[in-house]
Amino acid sequence: MPKQVVQRWHAEIENWLQQNGLDDWSVDQVLQSPAVDPSIKRELRFHKNRRWHGHLDDCHGDCCLRDMTARDVVAKSLRFFDGERYDLERFVIMPNHVHVLLQMQDGFLLRNQLREVLRFSAREINRQLGRRGSLWQSEPFDHIVRSPEQFEYLQGYIDRNPSNARLNESEFTLWTRE
Repeated sequence: MPKQVVQRWHAEIENWLQQNGLDDWSVDQVLQSPAVDPSIKRELRFHKNRRWHGHLDDCHGDCCLRDMTARDVVAKSLRFFDGERYDLERFVIMPNHVHVLLQMQDGFLLRNQLREVLRFSAREINRQLGRRGSLWQSEPFDHIVRSPEQFEYLQGYIDRNPSNARLNESEFTLWTRE
């Protein structure tokens, strides 16, 4: 994500805090304070995540994953330990980001597994596309699914992400467990 887009996202969050009378608070303070109403915390999380995903779907940045070769590398690396270290439910590889829904198997840590996928896929994509430098911008964002309703919502989110971003079929890879 380009620096100016990240700065715009931070400004949007600051604006939300001001509009809600929390201009002297940081996001972390709001989310961690027992004095802040839980509905305000939910609204802040929703606003923050919705804007971030909106910026992702606008396909800012290099978008090297628009290339089928790069998407194939990511897809193969995600499927490599499927059924062994984790069970994949579905994933979508967008031009500049990836969404994955999976369940970890006992004895394996999500962060470690994702770090391996990111490291391998970055090295292989750079090799195949003749690129240099970092591919993945930051640590992965992970989220625990806490209910069947949330699980269904995330399935739908992944399935709808390409159409929400107005992508052609040649610009993304969607994989689902059959």
